[in-house]
Amino acid sequence: METQTLEFKGLKRRNNSIYTNSNLAVQVKPKEKHKRNLEVLPKEVKKFNISGKLLLSFFYILCIGLFIGSILMYISLQGQMSTSVDKIASLQSQYETMKKNNDADLAAINNSIDYEEIRRIAIEELGMHYASDGQIVSYTEDYTNDYVRVYSVIH
Repeated sequence: METQTLEFKGLKRRNNSIYTNSNLAVQVKPKEKHKRNLEVLPKEVKKFNISGKLLLSFFYILCIGLFIGSILMYISLQGQMSTSVDKIASLQSQYETMKKNNDADLAAINNSIDYEEIRRIAIEELGMHYASDGQIVSYTEDYTNDYVRVYSVIH
């Protein structure tokens, strides 16, 4: 195996790639990474870096937990809202049905009243009669209020 050199305008550059014409794989040693010398740092800084990494890890875990919790809470609230909407629709339907039934019952009661029979009983059995012109008293008041004040007994 021989290495090749490249020349470009008078500069020589070594080509680090190894090329062979064989079908055998070449074992290449990986380059060593430069390691930081932690021995130079004081012990307090080393402890701070380790606890800082742990603190950052706990912070990330906490953030992920809060994110997942908020998603679960959102899904739960969506389910509750859907249930509430269904319940409201059911109650509105029930309200409309009850209102129709009450209106039908009121119409049946109003149609069953015999006003002529009520007038006959009032005049014949109870001794009532229609008011004469002298018995009717009209009040003319300022209509800014919705009621009339009575300051004395009317005979």
